[in-house]
Formats: sequence, C-alpha cells, structure tokens
Amino acid sequence: MEEQSASGTFPRSAPGRAAIGVMQGRLSPRPASRLQAFPHESWPEEFARAKALGFDYLEWIYEADRAAENPIASAAGRAAIRACATESGLPVGSVCADFFMVHRLAGGTAAERAENSRSLAELVRWTRELGASRILLPLLETSALPTPELVAQATESIQSVTATLDECAITLGLEMETAGPDYAAVIRGIDHGRVRAYYDTGNSTAQGFDIAEDIVPLLPLLECVHVKDRVRFGTSRPFGTGDANFAGLFQVLERAAYSGNFLLQHYFDVEPERAAAHSLAFVSARLRAREAA
Repeated sequence: MEEQSASGTFPRSAPGRAAIGVMQGRLSPRPASRLQAFPHESWPEEFARAKALGFDYLEWIYEADRAAENPIASAAGRAAIRACATESGLPVGSVCADFFMVHRLAGGTAAERAENSRSLAELVRWTRELGASRILLPLLETSALPTPELVAQATESIQSVTATLDECAITLGLEMETAGPDYAAVIRGIDHGRVRAYYDTGNSTAQGFDIAEDIVPLLPLLECVHVKDRVRFGTSRPFGTGDANFAGLFQVLERAAYSGNFLLQHYFDVEPERAAAHSLAFVSARLRAREAA
C-alpha cells in the first residue's frame, strides 16, 4: 500500500501503520571512528537484511567521500540499485545528501555555490531514477546557517533547483539544528511546496530542545522524521538511554494527525542487525501506543 505525500508516493506496509525506513550503513559493520558512511562493500546485502527485519524502505547515502564511486553517480550503478530494490522487495524511499555538507550551498564563492546547486539538481534527477521521492538535505554542522547572509545564500541556491524538484516530483527535506520557529522561518522563506522539514529527534535533543515542543512550529511543513536518541549537549545513544522526549513527541504527532514516514538513524556499535531490530521494535511500540490512544 502507498501513501500520497507532497512529493509523490511512499511505501506503506499495512493500512494505518506509518512506514519506517532505515538509514543505509546501519546494517553493515560500523566503520572506524564514524557512525555514518556509505557501505561500499556491503550495500547490496543491506536491502535483504532490512526487508527481513521488517523495514519498509531504505534511505540511500550520497556523501562527498568517494562520491564518484557511489553507485547512484552512474547510470549502471543506478540500474544496479533498482535491481536490488526489485529483487528484495525493499524500495529506496529517500536519499541522504551528505555530499552537501562539504560542497555547501551557502558560503564560499558565488561560482562554487552555483556549481553545487547544479550538483543538487543532478542528484534530484538521479533520485527520480531510483524511484525515490525525497532528498534529505542536511543544513547542520559544517553546512549550518548561523547568519542571515548564509540563510540568504542557501535560500538562493535551493530556489534555483525548485523547477527540477517539480519536474521530477521530488521533495527536498531540510534538516537543521536550530530552534523550531527559526527552522520553520527558513523553509517559509524559500517558499516552495516541495521544500519541507526533515526533523531529527536526536540532533534537536542534543541542542537542548524538548522535541515535543520544538517540533510544533514545523508540523505544517513536516515531511519526515529522523528518529534517534541523544544526550542533551552530547552524543548518540541506543534508544531509551538518551534524553529525547519520545513520549511527548509521539503524542504531539498523534494530535497533529501526522501521517508521514519515520527513518531510523539509530546508534550502533557491534552487531548491526541486532541493534537495528531493537531500534525498530522501540519505535514500532511507540507508534502502536500512539495509534491505540
């Protein structure tokens, strides 16, 4: 079953249940000193692993490191991704564009920003070829927008690709680590229906926000929720051991009749499949409680 969204269709596995996806790399051995990276050696196997665990879709990672070697960057590679999705029965629902944390849409020279905007438009077209309907654009850490000047530059860069978003029926979900009202103001300033919020529960918790309150200004703009647990002003933790206010968050989402997707970007160290299974069970239990309330 599928659910209509601003950008097209998303997979749903059963009537009345929100689709839950998993971030690529969370079903492969964790790389040294990193929590998130594209799994060059094991990406084909992740489709079957995610399907067997009960996930509904996969979020593909496109990062600057070895970008040209990422299968999404070639026609043959995109065909191989589609083949894995078809064989496993698990679609690629979205693409995480970590590439633009290095090749930024704000800062640098006007020529650099224009080139990076062209790269984003190209990624939009690649995403359509995969059959996905959403791109996560992280505007945080190295690509954060702490000044009005950077907000204006990012706005200009993103507005330059909105025609491509419309042409390809792709939604661009912005992830930020700023307070909800300011976050919403950036999206409203871009002023395009396919540019929406992709909220991260862990990162916002780490900024010191109560996510049940912080997300409220974003509810009319909310495209998807990255679900992870973190300590306030600290690092990621397994679900239930950090400070994220999940009880309050899911109550708010229920009252708002949020019907979008959830994407697990959970902490893991060893035994990635076991960690993924635990994380899926944690989130699924809270969704069941929300739906039964």
